[in-house]
Amino acid sequence: MTMFRRFEVLSKNLQHESTPIDKDIFNFLDISLRELKEAKVYWIEEKTLDHKKWNIITNEILRDEILEEIHKQDFDLTKTLGSQPDYIVEVTFLPGVTDNSSRSAMECLNFVLGEDLDVQSGKLFYLFGEISKDQAQLVAEKFLANKLIQGVKVFTPSEYKSSSRFIVSNRPEVRLPSFETFQTYNLAISDLDLEELSKKNVWALTLSEMKVIQSYYQREDVKSERKTLGLPEKPTDVEMEILAQTWSEHCKHKIFASAISYKEKESVEMPIGNQNIDSLYKTFIKGATKDIDSPWLISVFKDNAGIVRFSDEIDLAIKVETHNSPSALDPYGGALTGIVGVNRDILGVGLGARPIANTNVLFFAPPHWPDSKNKDQLPVGLLHPKRVLSGVHKGIEDGGNKSGIPTINGAIYFDYNYAGKPLVYCGTIGVMKQQSSDGIKLSEKYHVPGDHIVMVGGRIGVDGIHGATFSSLELDEESPSTAVQIGDPLTQRRLTDFMMKALELNLYSSVTDNGAGGLSSSVGEMAEKTNGATIDVSLAKTKYPGIKPFELVISESQERMTFAVPKEKLDKFLELAREFNVDASDLGNFTNDGFFKVLYKGELVGALDMKFLHDGLPQMELEAKFEGPYEFSFKEEAKSIASVDQKSLKKIILSLLSSPNISSKEKWVRQYDHEVQASTIVKPFRGTQEISPSNSGVLWLKPHGGKESEAVGVGCGFAPRLSYFDSYLMTTYALDEALRNVICQGAELDKIALIDNFCWPDPIKTQANPDGDVKLGALVRSCKALYDYSTFFKTPFVSGKDSMKNDFKGMMANGDTVKISVPPTLLVTAMGYISDKKYITTTEFKKPGDLVYLIGEEYGGLLYSEFHRYFDSKTNFNHPEYINFEKSLSRYKSINQAQKALLLNSLHDISDGGLIISVIESCFANNLGVSLSIQSENLLECLFSERASRFVCSVSKENKEKFESSFTGDFLYLGEVSEDRSIKMKFNDLELSLPLDEAYNNWSNSNGGRNG
Repeated sequence: MTMFRRFEVLSKNLQHESTPIDKDIFNFLDISLRELKEAKVYWIEEKTLDHKKWNIITNEILRDEILEEIHKQDFDLTKTLGSQPDYIVEVTFLPGVTDNSSRSAMECLNFVLGEDLDVQSGKLFYLFGEISKDQAQLVAEKFLANKLIQGVKVFTPSEYKSSSRFIVSNRPEVRLPSFETFQTYNLAISDLDLEELSKKNVWALTLSEMKVIQSYYQREDVKSERKTLGLPEKPTDVEMEILAQTWSEHCKHKIFASAISYKEKESVEMPIGNQNIDSLYKTFIKGATKDIDSPWLISVFKDNAGIVRFSDEIDLAIKVETHNSPSALDPYGGALTGIVGVNRDILGVGLGARPIANTNVLFFAPPHWPDSKNKDQLPVGLLHPKRVLSGVHKGIEDGGNKSGIPTINGAIYFDYNYAGKPLVYCGTIGVMKQQSSDGIKLSEKYHVPGDHIVMVGGRIGVDGIHGATFSSLELDEESPSTAVQIGDPLTQRRLTDFMMKALELNLYSSVTDNGAGGLSSSVGEMAEKTNGATIDVSLAKTKYPGIKPFELVISESQERMTFAVPKEKLDKFLELAREFNVDASDLGNFTNDGFFKVLYKGELVGALDMKFLHDGLPQMELEAKFEGPYEFSFKEEAKSIASVDQKSLKKIILSLLSSPNISSKEKWVRQYDHEVQASTIVKPFRGTQEISPSNSGVLWLKPHGGKESEAVGVGCGFAPRLSYFDSYLMTTYALDEALRNVICQGAELDKIALIDNFCWPDPIKTQANPDGDVKLGALVRSCKALYDYSTFFKTPFVSGKDSMKNDFKGMMANGDTVKISVPPTLLVTAMGYISDKKYITTTEFKKPGDLVYLIGEEYGGLLYSEFHRYFDSKTNFNHPEYINFEKSLSRYKSINQAQKALLLNSLHDISDGGLIISVIESCFANNLGVSLSIQSENLLECLFSERASRFVCSVSKENKEKFESSFTGDFLYLGEVSEDRSIKMKFNDLELSLPLDEAYNNWSNSNGGRNG
C-alpha cells in the first residue's frame, strides 16, 4: 500500500468567502444551511525528497502563494474560517475514477521536479448551520458529491481534530482481483436463459440477436475454423462483448435500420399514407441528402462527422452527439465526456479536422421543482433537476473552456418530462485544409493491411465499461456505475496538438476516435476497410494493473484516438508522441485475413469473422401506427385562465418573460468562453451591454484559413411538445427554427447544412411498453417530415445521431411504480454560409424612429405553446398550423435579398412566447423602447402564437418603400422604435405601457439571468 502525505489548501480570505448555496436544492432538502465554505486537499506519495523539493511542492505547485495558504499539520479552524464550522465534509474520488486535478498535479511535479509521484485530490467543505449529522450527510450526498464516483466522510470538529489526518497515511488504490485470461459462455441454453444472460452482462442484445449468435457458434464450419485458430467452440467473453457493442442500438441504430409496417387513420390531418419502410435512415435521411445532391457536400454519412465545402479555401466539419444516460447518473462527468467526445469526432473525420467551435442544447426538468413541500413528486433515486443542470453545465463549461474551444450557440429547455433522463446534446464545428502539401485529400482515409494500429492519448481503466450497451437501455435504479466516465480536456488538448503536428508531417494514414465501445469500435470499424485487424490489448497503456482483456477492448476511458501508421513512419510517430507527452501504444496491425483478432500477452482470446461482426445482425421487423394526438406526459403546469384586458395582458407578458424557457440564461451561458480563438463575430448576447439573445452564433472564417469576407452561422431548432399533437408538425417546426436562426444572421439559403439528432422514448412495443408502436409511428412521421422539408428547401443532412430508450422506470416515495418518457425530441442544427460579413443581421433594435414589422402571418394556433403551458382560455385553442413550404421558401429568399440590399437593421425570429416576446427581446440590448399599434381579431393568437416561419424586423424610414415592395403582402406594420424606455402597446381598444426595466427584470431575474 502506497503511503501519502496530506496537504490542505485554503484561501487566505476564507473568513470572508463563501460558496454559493443553491436555494432550490436546499429548499428541496428542507435544510437550513447558513453558510458553506470549501478548500482543496491533496495526498502526495511519500518519497525521500530533499527539503528544497518539498518546499517547491508546497509553495509553488499545490497553491498560489498570494491567494492561498497551505497546511501540513493540524491548525485552528476557527481562526482560519472566522468561526468554527458545525461539520466538515471530505469528498474524494473512488479508486479508479478519473481525477483531473491529481493528474495535472502529477504532470506538474514531473515537469518541475522530474519526479514521478502519485497524487490524489479531494475537496473539503465546511458546513455552518443548526443541522444534525444526518442532515450534514444528506447535504454531502445530495449536493456536494455523487456516491457513484465519490467517497464522502462527515466529521464533527472534534472528530476532525482527533482523526490524525496529517500523519503519513495510506490511500485507497485500485486493486482488481486476479482473473483468467478469458471465460467462455455456454449458449446451448433456453430462450429464457439467453435473455437473462444478456441482461446480466449488460449486453442489451434481444432474444432474436442472441439466437443468431447461438446459431453462428453451432455451425460446423465455425467450429472447425475456431479449432484451427486454437479457440474453444464456445464464444469467449471478448467476442461476446465486441458483438454486443457492435450490435448495440447506440452503434448500429437498429431501429432506424429496421423494416417497419406503418399504418394511420384515414382522418388524420396530415396523412403520409400507410407504407412499408425498409430503413428510416436510408429512405428518409440519407435518401433526402442523396436526392438534394448539393455540389458542396464532400463527405456525408460515412465518417465521424459531415464535411462540407462552402469556401474555396477550406472545408468545414460538423457533428452533434448525445450523452443522456451517463449525464443522468453523473451529470458533470457525463456532459464533460459528451463535449470532449464530440471534439474527438471532429478530430477523427477524414485525416483530422481542428475543432473551432462548440454548441450545446440541454433539456431538463424545471430547476425550481420540486421543493420540500412537494419532494415526493420526484421519483426515488433521481437527482434533483437543479443538480443535474448544474453538473451538466459545469461539464460542458470545463470541456470547452479547458480545451480552448469557444462555445458559440446553444439552448436550455425545461419540461417535467425530462426528469427521468436529461437530454444532453453536444456539438462541434471543425476546419480542415482541403488537401495536404503533397496533394492528398484530407477528407478521406487511406490505411492498408500492414499499417500499425496505435492508440494515442489517455490510458485505459474500467470506467466506461458497457457505455454503448448501457446507453441502449432504459434507465433504472440498477444502471451500472462503470458506464460513467470523466473526460480530461487538458490531456485531450495535448492529444489535439500532437495530432495536428503529426498530420502536418504526414505520419499516419488514417485515424478515428475511441468513443462508444473503445477499441472494439474504433479498430473494428477501421478494419472494415482492410477486412481484418489483429491487436494485443496487453500492450495498451492502462491506469492501473489487473484489467481483464475484454475490459481493455470495450472500455470507453476518454481522450483516446486510434491511428493507422505505416511501418516506415512508426518510429517518427512514436517519437513525436513522446515529444508532446502523450501516451502511445503500438497494439498490432491491420490485416486482410477476414478476422478481427484480439490477443492478450500473445495468446488469442477472441476472433470474429468480419462479415458476421458487421453484417450478421438481423434486421428488426416492427409495426407502427398513428391515430392522432397522443400525450403521455409525466407532469404538467397548473393553468390560469387568461382574459383580454389590460391587467391580464400585462400579467401574462411578465409571467412569460420570467418563465424557465423564455427567461434569460445569461448566468449559465456567460460562463462559457465565446471568444477564445478570436473568430466569434456574433456571440450569444447582443448590444452595448450584451444582454439581448442572438438568433445564432457566427464564426469568421478568415482566422481559420477562409477568405476575409467569409463567415458561417450556427443555429438550432426543436419543438418537443408538438410531438404530442403530431411529430410531423414537431419536426417541420424544429427544422424551420434552425433554418430561421441562421437565415436571420445572413446565411444563404442555398448553402445550409443540417444535422439531425433524434432522442426518442422506447419505440418498440412489448408487454412492458404497450404504446411502443405509437411512439414508433411518431418516429416514422418525423422522418417523413424531415425528408419532405429538407428536399423542398434543398437543405441536406450531412450527419446525425439517434438515441432511443430515453425512459426511466422506478418508483415514487409511496411505492407506486412510475415511468417517465421524454417527449419525442428532434434537435436540428444548422450551419449556414455567409459570403460577406456585411450581410450579417442581428436581433437588437438599432435606433429610434426605425419602423417595426412582422414578416409572415399575423395569427397562429396556441396549443402546446409556452402561453398554453401556463394559461388557458374560455374558448378552445387552435393547434399550430402546418407550414406552407412554398410561402416560407419565398419569404426566406426575400429575406436573403433584403439582407444583401442592406434593408434590415434588425431581424429576430419568433419562437418561444410568440410575437410580443421577440419584440421585447429586441429592445433590451440598446435600452430602446417601442410603440406598437395592432388591430387584431384574435389578440391572444396574434401576440403569443409560436407559428413557424415568422420574424420581427426593424427598418429605417428611408427604406420603407423598398422593404414593403420586397415583402408584398407578407408583412404587418407594428409600430416604431422609440427613445422612451418602455413598451407602449395599443391593441384594438386596449392601451398598455410596460416599462423596459420591469420587463427586463422579469426576464433576467429568473432561473438563469444576470441576477438569477
